[in-house]
Amino acid sequence: MFVVMDVVVQVNVKLDEKLFREVERLVEAGKVRTKKEAFEKALLLLIRSEKAVELAGRIDRVREGTESMGGVSEAVVEVHEEE
Repeated sequence: MFVVMDVVVQVNVKLDEKLFREVERLVEAGKVRTKKEAFEKALLLLIRSEKAVELAGRIDRVREGTESMGGVSEAVVEVHEEE
């Protein structure tokens, strides 16, 4: 059995005091266990959001030029009408 461990990297950042206090409030309220968890969740949300924007752009590029084509629903209706 192999266990793969993620490498942990320490990063030091300077934050606006108001933002830092909000993170502390989340910890105190029990929304997250630690400040580290809060920052990890925030970064993961940012990364997922950026990936979603990128995917939406790719989908739009695939759709370009296909506006005049009928949709799948229209094709199904046509097939049923032909029968």
